[in-house]
Formats: sequence, structure tokens, C-alpha cells
Amino acid sequence: MPAAILLSAAIALIILSFPIFLALLAATIMTFETVGPPMPSRVLAQRMVEGVNVFALLAVPLFIFAADIIGRGQIGRRLVALMEALVGHLRGGLAIATVLACAMFGAISGIGAAAVVSIGPIVYPALLRAGYDRGFAVGLILSASTLAMMIPPGVAMILYSVQTSTSVARVFLAGLSSGVLFVILISAWAYIYAVRNDIRSGERAGLKEVGRRLLGSVWALGLPVIIFGGIYGGVFTPTEAAAAACVYAAFVETVIYRQIKPWQLIKISQPSAIMIATLLILIAAGSLMTWYLTLERVPAQIAAVMSAIPTEGVLAMINVVFLMAGMFIDPNSAVIVLAPLIQPAAMAVGLDPVHLGAVLVFNLAIGMITPPFGLNIFIGITTFRLPYLTVVKSVMPFIGLGIVALLLITYIPILTTWLPRAVHG
Repeated sequence: MPAAILLSAAIALIILSFPIFLALLAATIMTFETVGPPMPSRVLAQRMVEGVNVFALLAVPLFIFAADIIGRGQIGRRLVALMEALVGHLRGGLAIATVLACAMFGAISGIGAAAVVSIGPIVYPALLRAGYDRGFAVGLILSASTLAMMIPPGVAMILYSVQTSTSVARVFLAGLSSGVLFVILISAWAYIYAVRNDIRSGERAGLKEVGRRLLGSVWALGLPVIIFGGIYGGVFTPTEAAAAACVYAAFVETVIYRQIKPWQLIKISQPSAIMIATLLILIAAGSLMTWYLTLERVPAQIAAVMSAIPTEGVLAMINVVFLMAGMFIDPNSAVIVLAPLIQPAAMAVGLDPVHLGAVLVFNLAIGMITPPFGLNIFIGITTFRLPYLTVVKSVMPFIGLGIVALLLITYIPILTTWLPRAVHG
């Protein structure tokens, strides 16, 4: 009963357009005060502080700042040029280059929205000139940008690992596997689209041109090398890799590419600070609500219900819950609120927490391009200056591709668990 009051109050406040962190915080404190158990206010404050006092969580603000630096600089443009030189001569080559550029951008930023505003304005006019339909171009960019959530260092992956005490390195590798699968599916659809619509491929870039673009991108490519090599080579923890990424991105954009003046880093840090503060207070409020629900044994009750359902049914329920959550709230909020409740129950029925992390984040990635309130839809409206219905129609085929990929990684766990086990045992 107290848990039902808490959840009902939180949902009601969200419907009334309260900020999510305030809805969670107010509902939890109200439930403590009215239903109990009685708890001194200093204990509630301590629980909130403990929720953000996690070393691995430091990686999140650092990667957010690195993504903002990259989004303002030359790295995205150079990655697009390199990928176009490598695959532009194939049928659908420019579209495939867009997908690969978004994947590479995700590997150095971890935030899907950053890929839309950084890669989108570069490739959108080029796709239209090449003969691609406006709807296809927008859908391709918005769906490919969600790869940043899956491919390390995806912020949602880090939050899931922190909220569920799961190895960040293992979850990263599971996300990489699901991201590669989605890259293959989108690229295959781009090829089919180009063949069906008789879109000609570009000219094959010569070795000299490929070498020139590779040389121009070598500093940009150094960033994923630092992140991946540092973490899996045992040089960095994920948090230390995030700090190194910030320093490296700032150095490349200010000293090598000179797209950003050193003093502009202060201005760039301002929106980063706002996003970081918003996220941390959300985590603090979510941790307090999760603590209350744990006191009320809600995760144990969910596990008891799920234990009577076949594993396939449990996975289907999880997919529905997180896909709908991604449609209505931002992915980070969904992970913070729901993952601590679902993960204990999922483990109780024998699900691998690493596999579960890949499934949850993939659901939320699809939710970012799913109406009515998918985040990337509204970013697309602003970036490409198109009506809501036009953007929604453009993403529909790619939502279908995402569902296919989701079913594959959900019901064939080895697709996401093989690589973490091969690397870590």
C-alpha cells in the first residue's frame, strides 16, 4: 500500500508537469511523512548524498563535457569525410557512411542527441543532393544517432551499471555488440533503399584521397583508442578514461584543429554544468525513492511475481515497460528509476545482468525515436526545421528495424554476452 501511494503520487506529479526529480523527491518525502516509517530528515538527505557518492558515476559528467566539446568542434565533420571516402563508392554509400560516422561519434561522445546536432547538419544536405528522400534522410540520421547510447561510452550504460552494481566494462562490451548489430541492419536497409530507388553510388576515392582524409582524422580517431584501449588495456578505469577524453578532446579542438578558442571552453562548460546538475539531482532523488521501495520489499515482490512467469514472458514484459518508458521520459530518468526495481527481479529468474543492461538500453534507444514524445523526434524538428508529423513518418521504418534488432538481442542472449565473456571470462 505505501509503495502504491508513492508511485501514484510520483506519476500524478509528472502528469502535472512537475520536473521528474521534484516529482520523485516530493512523492517519497510525502510518503515517509504520511505513511511512514518515521525517518529523520537528515537520514533522507544522507541517502540522497549516498546515491551520488559513487566513483564510477564521475564518468557521466566528464563524458557529457567531452561530448559538448566534440559537438562544437571539427571531429564530427572529419569522421564523416573519412567514412564517405571508405564506403561512398558502394550502393547506398553515403547513407552507410552516415551510419558509420554516427557510430564513431557515439564511440567518443556517449550521447545520442549530440550526434544529431553535430552530424545531422553535415550529412542532411548531402543526402538530399545524392537523391535520397527527405524522410529517409531524417529517419536515418535520427535512428543512427541512437547508436551513441549503445556503443561505449554510452551514458545510459554507465548509469545502468552504477544503479545495478554491474561491471561497467562488461556492460560496455554488451552494448557494443548490440550497437554493431543495429549498424548492420540500418546499413543493409540503406543499401536496399538505394537499389530500389536507383540511387547511384559516388566515385571510388583513390588511395591518396583516403590517406589524406585518414590523416585529417587521425586525431579524432585517437579518442576512441584512448577510451577503449585505456579501459580494456587495464590503464584506466572508466572514470579515468572519461577524464582523459575531456583533456584530449579539449587539446585536439583548441590546439590541433583550432576550431575552438581556449576561452570558449568556459562557455561550452555552462550547458554541460546545467545538464550534469540536473542529472545528479535526478539520481539523488531516484536513489531515495528506490531506497524506500526496497524498505517496502517491492523488488522482492516483483521477483515473486516474475518467478511464476516463463523467462520469455519476463523478457517480453521488460521490453514493453522500457520501450514505453523511453517513449515518454528521457532515457537517463528511465534507467535511474526503473533499473534498480527490475534488475533484482530479473536476476531472480536467472537473467544475466549484463544481457539485461543491453536489452534495457536498446529499448530506451528505440524509445528516443518513437512517438509521441521520443526525444530525438523533437531534436529533429529543431535541427531540420520540419513538422512533427513529417519527422514521425520518417522514423517509422527505422523503428521497425530497431524492433527486429531488439528481438534478436533479447531472445538470443549470446549476441550480447559472448564478447564480455570472451574478454573478461
